[in-house]
Amino acid sequence: MSIFTRLGLAALFAAFLLSAPLHAHEGHQDNMSDAEMLAMEEGMAMPDDAHAGELAPPGEEMDRPNAQQSMSPEDMMQQKITENRLTSAEDLLSRLHPVAAHFPIALLLVAALAELALMVRLTLGLETTIRFLVAGGAIGAVVAALLGWFAGGWRLLDRSENLAIHRWNGTTIAILSLLAWWVAARGKGRGALRLLLALIAAALIVQGYFGGEMVHGPNHMGIM
Repeated sequence: MSIFTRLGLAALFAAFLLSAPLHAHEGHQDNMSDAEMLAMEEGMAMPDDAHAGELAPPGEEMDRPNAQQSMSPEDMMQQKITENRLTSAEDLLSRLHPVAAHFPIALLLVAALAELALMVRLTLGLETTIRFLVAGGAIGAVVAALLGWFAGGWRLLDRSENLAIHRWNGTTIAILSLLAWWVAARGKGRGALRLLLALIAAALIVQGYFGGEMVHGPNHMGIM
């Protein structure tokens, strides 16, 4: 297996760990349909409603059935589709953020791995490839960061600690990537580029973790 194949496989694996859920949803494990999983998630997301009958006066709990619980999984699926329809161009841009984030993750991680391989074997001649990867990763990081601002809202302070870290860490990744692109384009000395790529790789790990916290909930990796 060539060094390029190994680098590509390692980067794809790392990108998968950073961008995808770390364990399959139990609904997927049980081979449930999308509608059935949605019904299960909606039911789990309403613990207060589930106990509303216990707080109601005797004889009234049966008069106020939960409308969502009485819906079939297919009806709930259709309702969710209707609720998720686009409302504006800004809404579309915010929804593109998760998709756009995958490209800079892969490109920048491959660039870091290629630079590491170049440190081990100077004869590999990866300088041009690294410049291309860093350039593509920088452009992708800037796009993903901008879309992230659309998704998170245009403000400097967030009440959510996870969102604040994810927002500013992602913005920092975009800035560091632009600096790495500038250093790589100059082609003079590799120390600064290697430092920047190491910082970017570390920041990507942090970004993946807090992105997972936002999507899958607190302690989504179960390490706390």
